[in-house]
Amino acid sequence: MKKSFTYMLLLSGLLASAAHAAVPKGWFVTGSAASDYDIGTEKGARVSGSTSVYLRAKEENTGFGSVMQTIDATAYHGKRVRLSGYLRTKGAGKGQLWMRVDGADRKSVAFDNMELRAPQGDHDWQRYDIVLDVPNDARDIAFGALLQNKGQVWADGLKFEVVGKDVPVTDDAAHTLPDAPVNLGFAD
Repeated sequence: MKKSFTYMLLLSGLLASAAHAAVPKGWFVTGSAASDYDIGTEKGARVSGSTSVYLRAKEENTGFGSVMQTIDATAYHGKRVRLSGYLRTKGAGKGQLWMRVDGADRKSVAFDNMELRAPQGDHDWQRYDIVLDVPNDARDIAFGALLQNKGQVWADGLKFEVVGKDVPVTDDAAHTLPDAPVNLGFAD
């Protein structure tokens, strides 16, 4: 799912929809099924005085919608960055924060979309962190919140910051592949 999500996001990056008039300034809408989601903001959903963004599926579907932004990576070259924030879900397929670092060739060099730890169904506010390294040749950093398939997700209290190398990265792509071929004889 990680690679297919990355490719879908790269291909759909320009699909911002005029139907999402309530998208906060500086953010845009994308996703494999962006038009199947309502995007908006709510005051005080998590903390009085704060504003949260939400994505709500209009009906169950097989895609995802995301609210995101992309920034220049130059100021973060050679650093470790953390995107943190709070998520709440209601009947969600999966509610997720995500972050991707693209290299000079515009290919993803670091990525985490919480695929293996994303809240599903109904969950109250909980903090999540995504931590990635930014190589010296990185071009940009994209990040946001997304909803897969159904339900609703709220995101609030987002923070983007440089952290020390003592904070472990959450990009587990390197850890999802075995070190060597396994079971080439198809044994049980």
